[in-house]
Amino acid sequence: MIRNLFFILIMAGHIFSANGQTISGRITEPGGQPIPYSTVFVKEVSFGTAANEDGFFELHLSEGDYTFIFQCMGYQTITKKVNVSATNNVMTIILPAMVYSLKEVVVSDGGEDPAYRIMRRVIRKAPLYAGMVKSFKAEVYIRGSLNIRKISGMIKWMARDDLKESKIKEGDTYIEESVNEIEFTAPNLTRQKVKSIHSTFPGGNENRSSGAIGFISGNIYQPGAFGNARSPLAPGAFNYYKFRYEGVNTYEDVTVYKIKVIPRGDGPQYLKGDLYIIDGLWCIYSLNININEQLGMTIQLNQSFGEVREGAWLPVNNKYKIDMDLMGNAGGFLYTTSIRYNNLIVNPPDFKAIKPVKSVTISNAKPDARKVKTESKVAKLDKKSATLATIDDPTTKEAYRLANINNRKAELLRKDSLRNNHEYVELYKTVFDSNARKNDSVFWNKVRPIPLANNELKSVKAFDSLQYRNSAKTSDSTKTSRPKSKRLFNNLVWGGRYEPDTLQHFQFDGLLDPFGLSFNVVDGFVYKTGVNYERNLSKKSILTAEIKPGYAFSRNALLWDAGLGFNSKGKFKNSVNINFGSGSFDFNSTGSAASIENSVSSLFFRQNLSRLYQNDYLEIKHSIDINPELKFSTGFSIAEARLLQNESDFSFFYREQREYKPNEPDVKAYRMQNHRDLLVDFALSYKPMPYYIIKDGVRVPRRGMNMTPTFTLQWKKAIPAGSFDTDFDLVTLGVKQLIKPGHEASLEYLVETGYFLNNNTMYFDDFKHFQTQPLIVGIKNPYTVFQMGNYYRYSTDSYFAEGHLVYTTNSLLLKRLPLIRNRMWKENLTINYLYVPDYKHCIEFGYGIGNYLYNIGFYAGFEEDAFRMAGLRISLSVFSQREIVVGM
Repeated sequence: MIRNLFFILIMAGHIFSANGQTISGRITEPGGQPIPYSTVFVKEVSFGTAANEDGFFELHLSEGDYTFIFQCMGYQTITKKVNVSATNNVMTIILPAMVYSLKEVVVSDGGEDPAYRIMRRVIRKAPLYAGMVKSFKAEVYIRGSLNIRKISGMIKWMARDDLKESKIKEGDTYIEESVNEIEFTAPNLTRQKVKSIHSTFPGGNENRSSGAIGFISGNIYQPGAFGNARSPLAPGAFNYYKFRYEGVNTYEDVTVYKIKVIPRGDGPQYLKGDLYIIDGLWCIYSLNININEQLGMTIQLNQSFGEVREGAWLPVNNKYKIDMDLMGNAGGFLYTTSIRYNNLIVNPPDFKAIKPVKSVTISNAKPDARKVKTESKVAKLDKKSATLATIDDPTTKEAYRLANINNRKAELLRKDSLRNNHEYVELYKTVFDSNARKNDSVFWNKVRPIPLANNELKSVKAFDSLQYRNSAKTSDSTKTSRPKSKRLFNNLVWGGRYEPDTLQHFQFDGLLDPFGLSFNVVDGFVYKTGVNYERNLSKKSILTAEIKPGYAFSRNALLWDAGLGFNSKGKFKNSVNINFGSGSFDFNSTGSAASIENSVSSLFFRQNLSRLYQNDYLEIKHSIDINPELKFSTGFSIAEARLLQNESDFSFFYREQREYKPNEPDVKAYRMQNHRDLLVDFALSYKPMPYYIIKDGVRVPRRGMNMTPTFTLQWKKAIPAGSFDTDFDLVTLGVKQLIKPGHEASLEYLVETGYFLNNNTMYFDDFKHFQTQPLIVGIKNPYTVFQMGNYYRYSTDSYFAEGHLVYTTNSLLLKRLPLIRNRMWKENLTINYLYVPDYKHCIEFGYGIGNYLYNIGFYAGFEEDAFRMAGLRISLSVFSQREIVVGM
């Protein structure tokens, strides 16, 4: 678990082969102090590696003459001709401190820092460098080192058995190193063959099915290269960063500018550090970037580039350092690589060579209309870019415009190439050599290009010693482990996941589950728990079962829900579910008060929000994918609904001042009596899917590319037969869509309309209800929710039409203010519309700001063309989630 956590956090990066003679040495300052993680690049073989934290390096090359380039940010680059002979070559490299001259760049008449002129050229050219590499083969040495500085008392208590079993302790260091063959094909196809791997992580070498640390092929020129942080190389960077020119220096025939990146705010969306830019080419020579992530985490990225082909500078050494200090837990993860490029195919950008593309069809076949349209758009973009590319000193607007044109062109070509390409290709594939885990310490001492640091060396020696002792034991000795009975007992009491084997698992809420306790005035205090069971019947089918028992203390009633399910992942994705149970349900099953909202309102403010009825039910549901675009589902249910009354008068406060309201919705349309329902429903859902792949004979959507609308049609019918007395028909039609008008904005809409073909016999639980949030502070996500009405005000048994429109962006109004712009918040504008016969046109306008944990908004509502009310709404949606996922 800990191993995977740190590996997932790495964002971007890039290999090694060792044979022949050994050349080693140490890189230091003039005073003898080591220069950690300095870059060593061998020009003739396009091989880059790094020194360790003590400045030591070690390479393995064939005999011959080589050009070594030693570099580190802040120090002068040293180029040295080296003859590698049969004897061990040992060198001491001294890098003098870099002194940058400020005379090479002239400040403009307007007083603008020269860094902006340089960065405009970098931003203009970045999209071309992003697509420069077409393919390569490389040999890569990858090492990940995890150091656990501190484990909190809570983790020691909660995971004490896991920590003991895995032998994880404070102060320990764990490493994994591997020698790999990497094949990369643009834009994102990577193949990793692990030739050798050595791991001191718990279970790392024993579990042969476990993976290896991946080759991280992030492209620093792409807008998303820095995760959630905004790239200083992307259009719009001047809005988020200031740049300061800090000098120029010359390395042989290359002139390099040093540019300081200064964030205009603070937070995880910003980064800071230094960029080193090559004059003329306007590409990266090296970089040193720091990102302050949330939750006590910081990330440091160092990259050094080498001219692996004329005019093509690529990363030859990468270091990613992640440090975390959160809630008493502290540790660090260090990721380093050494790379030797082979069979490299690149297309270095040359703006002056850009010419408009002409659409030519060399075929008698009828041309694809979409392809012709794409070629026409690309030709227009090329014409625009050709004009802008001839400008030697572009303005900020011209630089942004050209970068956006090239990004748009790349996206058009990508979509055009994928529209009719449905071949499934695993984007990242890892395979292991059959002997990958069999090499000993002698082998690793010979091939390791980055010497181990002292703590890493201690970890390896301790691990190898333990492996030797274990191998000396008799073959019939067994590994002690925690008894399964103890695991099961802990899960039953505290909750958790229990896996008897690899095919099945149980998920327990636990007998002491704090989320299982709630309160309402009908049931009094209620406690519910549950257990879910899942079993893999095959690779394409899953059997599930669950039961959630509970007890209502004030009315002495047993509550329960249970279900069985079968899900097939085959061509048609069949799903069959049987659910049955007995309990108290809210009349507005769509958007009533959540259990926690009603509990807090009742216990603390003596105001009951929910109106409940008893429901005993059995339902059978079936869904099938007729094809990947068309889904069909059916349902059949029988239920008995009974009236309930308030059984509890308890609350913490306001006992003398307030009375609980009766258990009846306070609306004119309310009508209810004990009854039975016999219901059937049918639903069709259609979503066009122009971009897809075919995997195992099944069409699978390409993630994030099918921004098409989803259409739904549903018919729900109550059949009067025997003791079942309800009789109605409801037909609904809907459409929803998410649109991305920009990189940092989205537009989402939902429209639905419905009509009761007949409503001969209906009760309030069968009405059409709507998502509402009348509370000033609630837990519902505020979007597609009516804010200005109560839970039952708009419920109808006639007809309705509703619509929701939400525009979300990173910068709209308040986010432009200095105190707020640094927050990881998004702003949104909302329009909600509803038409029901009793209130005619109802419309709401709203503005909100927040994130997926909480939102604050102001809304104004109108009914029948007249103002109704306005107010503040605070959504604490974090409390509606049982899990919170934190990622970068």
